[in-house]
Amino acid sequence: MLRQLSIEDFGLIEHAELEFAAGATIFTGETGSGKTMLIGALDFALGARAGGDVVRRGARKAQVTLLFDPDETLRARLAADGFELDPGEAGTVSREMSDAGRSTLRLNGRTATAAQLRELRDAIAEIVGQHEAQRLLAPAYHLELLDRFAGDETLMLRRRVAAAYAHAHELAAELARLEHDDRRARERYDDAVFAVREIDEARVEPGEPERLRDRREYLDNVERIAAALHAAHEAFARDEGGATGTLGNAAASLAAVGKFDASLHELAQRAEALQSEAVDISAELSRQLDAAEYDPAELERVNARLELIEALKRKYGATVAEIEEAVSRARAIVDEYEGRDRRVAELAANATAAERELHDAAAALSAARTHAATKLSKRVRGEFSELALASGRFEVSSEALERIGPNGAERIEFLFAANAGEPARPLSRVVSGGELSRVLLAIVVVLAGARDAGSALVFDEIDAGIGGATATAVGARIGELARRGQVVCVTHLAQLATWAERHYVLEKIERKRETTIVVRSIAGKNEREAEIARMLSGESHDAALRHARALLARNA
Repeated sequence: MLRQLSIEDFGLIEHAELEFAAGATIFTGETGSGKTMLIGALDFALGARAGGDVVRRGARKAQVTLLFDPDETLRARLAADGFELDPGEAGTVSREMSDAGRSTLRLNGRTATAAQLRELRDAIAEIVGQHEAQRLLAPAYHLELLDRFAGDETLMLRRRVAAAYAHAHELAAELARLEHDDRRARERYDDAVFAVREIDEARVEPGEPERLRDRREYLDNVERIAAALHAAHEAFARDEGGATGTLGNAAASLAAVGKFDASLHELAQRAEALQSEAVDISAELSRQLDAAEYDPAELERVNARLELIEALKRKYGATVAEIEEAVSRARAIVDEYEGRDRRVAELAANATAAERELHDAAAALSAARTHAATKLSKRVRGEFSELALASGRFEVSSEALERIGPNGAERIEFLFAANAGEPARPLSRVVSGGELSRVLLAIVVVLAGARDAGSALVFDEIDAGIGGATATAVGARIGELARRGQVVCVTHLAQLATWAERHYVLEKIERKRETTIVVRSIAGKNEREAEIARMLSGESHDAALRHARALLARNA
């Protein structure tokens, strides 16, 4: 329920302080006085999209503050979203818009976003205006209204259908992609199989290219190596003057006198060690000399192996490690493709299950809508008698779609006939402006009876195009609605304004080349009679005043 609305520098409104009645709060004024701008300020507080153009000319920012009394359900939602209130504490929305278009918004003292307020909007105040009357001509809106009337269980079924549709659509798209990509996948598979076979057959080992290059260099220089080995071996092993024999003689000479001096004995041992090392070196030189033979077959094998490895590196990677990574990727492609049939079968089974879930959910939603459509038609027709449409007929048409969509399996459309004996046709083809407003009002009244009465119902000139006895009927119906819950109404109908518990008049004033909208509360008997008389005839003459008094007395 709305409590207070404070407006600063919003549009043409310089300042306004409003208090809402528990029943009907009515706003009236001359045509063009800015009544709709007042509802725009309320909508702005509830998260409507807006820019810097809402700021009053010459001001730096616009500010709107709304106080409201949330019911227990809304309190729980606020707490869950981090905007908790103490018991009995009123909710507060404060929103500012700078002339540069920067918006700041606080909900219950905490920073919030306009999107968060839009989520909560209908739980605070449901705004019904001329825009909704035009939307009533679009069948897509009819589906939304029917589901809202059907209630939370139907809305949950609708979300279930949307989720099932998205899941089924995703699986079907994945299955189609696999089938469409079969040729390309086969080509990738063939390439991967070849790569795995080629790399596995090569069996390149870490460090192998380096070892092969070293071996090739050795074979290319084997004659020089053999000559050097021969010369070195001769220096160690020749009979006369060889290092081995010479060191042996030196060791023997020292050993013969070593018993006379410890240092000579130590030198003899060192000479023996050198002679032993020389023998080992000579033997190793002899072995390597025997092996140092030019082998053209081995050189050819080494070159062929290096060429194979270089070819693999050009195809798969600059190093052995990169070649190993390439074969790992190729094996993954092979495994994926060889498991493709299993994947296709799994996807097909899942897609079938998803389609079954979609059909089950859509069937449940269709049943709920069929039941709700019967009730909605009956209740709306019941309202027609209260809105000077006693001969009118209202039906909810349901047409099966060729394929289930995200919103279900049927197309919903409201049909209307204004007179007895006429066939019911789509609203866009048969309804006049005044009839459209009354049909919308009938639906809103029915929905209000089905919804939580904790939120306010705000009408923005829903009575457009209505006058005479019809205006009296519409005024009475909205007045009755105000007895069950809070109603805020911008109207040009005197018959509706007489139901006000709190009545505000808007006036457009020009001063100093500026236009300002002033919002004035009228509470006194004479003021109310004068305003109702003006609404009836355009001025407050005696006949109009008498008519105004009669209307006020009838609705008192």
